[in-house]
This record gives sequence, C-alpha cells and structure tokens, in this order.
Amino acid sequence: MLGELVEVVTKLSEVSDRLKQAGKGRHQEIAEYFTKIEVCLQDSAEQLKSGTVPNNKWGELEIYAYDLRDTIGKEIGDAKAKELGRLLMKTACNIPTDKDIQSIENAAGKFRGLANTITIKKDSNSTTRRQIFTYPAIGLVGLAGGFSLHWYLSQAGKSANGEPSKATDQFPDIKHWRMPTFLSDSVRHTILWNAPDRVCNRIKDMTGGHFDITPDRNRETLEILTKVNNGEKGYECGYSGIYYGRSYKALYFGSAIPFGLNPQEQNAWLYYKKNPDDEETYVQSIYKTVGLENIISFPAGATGAQMGGWFNKKITSVNDFKNLTIRIPGLGGDVLKGFGLNVTTHLDLEEAGKGKYPIDECIKLLKQNKSGTVKNRFDAFDAVEWTGPHDDIELGLHQAANFYYYPGWWEPGTTFDVQVNRKAWDELPRHYQEIFKVACFETHMEMLAEYNQKNIKALKNFPPNIERIEFSNEIMEAAEDKTKEVLNQLAKNPIFNKVYQDWQDFKEEIAWINKVSSI
Repeated sequence: MLGELVEVVTKLSEVSDRLKQAGKGRHQEIAEYFTKIEVCLQDSAEQLKSGTVPNNKWGELEIYAYDLRDTIGKEIGDAKAKELGRLLMKTACNIPTDKDIQSIENAAGKFRGLANTITIKKDSNSTTRRQIFTYPAIGLVGLAGGFSLHWYLSQAGKSANGEPSKATDQFPDIKHWRMPTFLSDSVRHTILWNAPDRVCNRIKDMTGGHFDITPDRNRETLEILTKVNNGEKGYECGYSGIYYGRSYKALYFGSAIPFGLNPQEQNAWLYYKKNPDDEETYVQSIYKTVGLENIISFPAGATGAQMGGWFNKKITSVNDFKNLTIRIPGLGGDVLKGFGLNVTTHLDLEEAGKGKYPIDECIKLLKQNKSGTVKNRFDAFDAVEWTGPHDDIELGLHQAANFYYYPGWWEPGTTFDVQVNRKAWDELPRHYQEIFKVACFETHMEMLAEYNQKNIKALKNFPPNIERIEFSNEIMEAAEDKTKEVLNQLAKNPIFNKVYQDWQDFKEEIAWINKVSSI
C-alpha cells in the first residue's frame, strides 16, 4: 500500500548528492522540508499505535506533495520533482492502517537521514521540531488569480463554517464535469488539441482524483458559450476559441485582433484589472456586457504569433487577393473580405448546406486545388491558415500548397479560454477554484513556451520545396488600414466601442513602456 512512499524516499536518496550542492541558504530550507515530512510520518505512526486513524496528520502529505516541486525542483530537475510530487500525492490519498506502522517509521527515518545529509545543523529536539514545522510555509504562487498555497494551508483544515474538518474534507467528492471543446480529432497531432486534456489532468492530479473533468470533442464555440451560460448538464465548463463565435465580437479582444498585442502584451492584457481591487479581470468582465453574465472565463492556451497561411499562388499586392477563397476565422477574415477574398470557414460551409468541414477537409480541398484551377467557392480553397510551422506541418499543409506567407498579422497573440458556468463555479470549494485557476494558467503558459520551441525547430527543418515569403510592405500597410476601418465600423456598437477604446488605451500604454524599457 505504501509503495509510492517507498519509491519517493528511494528516488530522493538517489539524488541526495544534487541536494547537497544546493545554493547558499537552500540547505536549511530543504532540510526543514524533509523534517516536516518526517514529523508527519512519525505522528501518523504514533496515532496508529494508539488505535486512532491519522486522517488529519496523514492529510498533511498532500500539502508536502504540492510543495515538493518548489522546494527541490531547482536541484533535481522539474520533471523529476513533478514525478515525485505525484507519487507523494498518491500516498496521501490512501489512509494507512496499523499494518503499515513499521513501513511508515522506516520511511520517517529515511527522511530524517536525508535532512541530516544535506545540512550540518541538526535539531534532535523532536518536540521543538513539532512546534516549528506543524504547518509548512508553502511558496507556490500562481499568477492566474493569485493562487497561494499559504492561503490553502489556512483554509484546508476548516469546514465551510470555519470549524476544523477531517483531512478528507479538503478534497470532497465532486460530481464529474464535462468540458465540451471545439477541438476535434482532426487536429489531434497539434499542440492546441492537448490543451483541454492538460487542464483536466492537472485539476485531477492536484485534487487526488476527486475533481474529474472529461473533454467532450467536436462541439461548436457558439454552442459551448450558449449552453455553458445556460448551465445545461454536461456544460459545466467548455474550452473554445472565442473568435469562432461570430455573435460576440467584443470578446475577440480577449482572443485575437489583427495588428493587436504581441504574446507578452496579450498576457498582460488578459490579467489586467482596471482597479486592482476588482474581483475579476477586465476580459472576464466583458462576458457580462455581451449577455453571457453566467460565464467566468480563464485563459488556457496561447499559440503566440502565427504565420500568414498557405497559398497556391504568389501574392505580391492586394490585387492578387481578389476572388481567392481562404479558410480563416475571426476579424482577420473580415479584413481580407475588404480585399475581395471569399472568406470561408466550416460555419459558412454548413450554412451553405455543405456540412461541417473540419480543418483536415479544408486542407484536402486546398490540395485538390493546388493548381488554382477550381473556382467554386465551396468546392476548393486557394489558401488555408491554421497556426504556425509545427502544427501546420503536422496537419500536412506543406503537401497542399507551395507558398507559406508570414507574418500572421491577423493573429499576433492568439488566446483560447475555458469558460465556466458561474453557478457551477460558486458551488466549488474555494481551494478547488484556486486549483482550477492554476491548472488553466499553467496550461496557458506551458503551451506558449511549447509553441515557441517547436515552431523554431520546425522552421529549421522546413521542407525544402516550400517557399516562405514575407507579405510585402504594400500588403501590410493596406491590411493595417483596412483593420482600422473594420474596427471603426464595429465600434458603432456601443458595447464593442467601449471595449475597443479601453483596449486601445492599454495598447498605447504598454507599447510605451516596452519602448522605453527595451534594450
């Protein structure tokens, strides 16, 4: 039953040399961490000897599992620390019996040995240790909503009325949620496809399996927004790309705006609050203004700057766009329409009675029209855009067209979100809410880093037969002017205009600070 605990101690012993090499001032911190676990295990064993089930004391291991990565991850590596943290969490989820006393005491002794091997200073007064280390100081802080396990520690041992509770109350059973997503299996090999699973898996891991959310593939963004807002069963939350939902264009400012914010600026905007005391971010508040007042959103995926798409002919001026058909979502499509392009998404095809066309079908139609001879709007494409080099090659776009354009001026810092029904959200325990925020935030930042790394690698190993071409200055200037025209037209709507003005103010301010602080 305690196999995971034994494995944790064994693997820590194997890397003890690395722990000894910790930087100045770190030895004591790590030694104290191991001593906390030792005391927790010894106290649990003593309770078992007295015939008491050590619910509360054993439950402290969940906290140490959270703390492990921050405490020793720098010394042993992030991947190893995450692995050991998960093993310790599994241990904490299984309350021991009196048959486990010897194993627990053996493990406690090994943790004591680990503490002693990395520091000269020893404290043999177990009573003092017990007084000092009963409650650990945990420093994991997630930017997404300011989640702090300092707060978790202060709350985890309390029930809703502030009274002490059993350790198992820290992770009460929650009925299973579903997370409908617009990402179908047609994009299974892309980085973006994994985003909903990453959020769900993190939440499940951090709650010891007690909060289980299952992705539900192949839904539509508008359907997700409507049903999550209505609180329908199976739509407790959803994962979508807002710019696929045509009815809520004011929300596009939280997703993708042509010639908008770069990834760094976009992240600052996503977590921006007009007033630091506001409960929600500015982007979260937009949902209420567009009639989705029962939704609270969290950024949970970023592609970074995108490319300009795949074309079956060279584009040297805006005149070359005329009468071409391109697959593209969002405001970028509205801008390109101004140049005479036929802008087509799977929604257009569905409305035309052609059925749903996922991205793989769009690529197929682009490939069939590689020569540019098919002119029926719904039977072929002249251009298709997706995200960037890594995902595009994984999808096979390099086999469908010979000309790859950049930059993707229509999506300079694209964001995808998790939307949660407010009633379902409010029914979650507070620490579940904070865990949910952290899971979304970590997924968001991890995806951005992964795209940056893998796109660079993809460009270095790019297919030699593909010609990469930068949009001309003429096209870029015309596109920027047309973007302003489209935004000003949409700003006739007072809700859109209010968000647009606030976004412009933010864009100017952050551009200024970036300019004066750049090297």
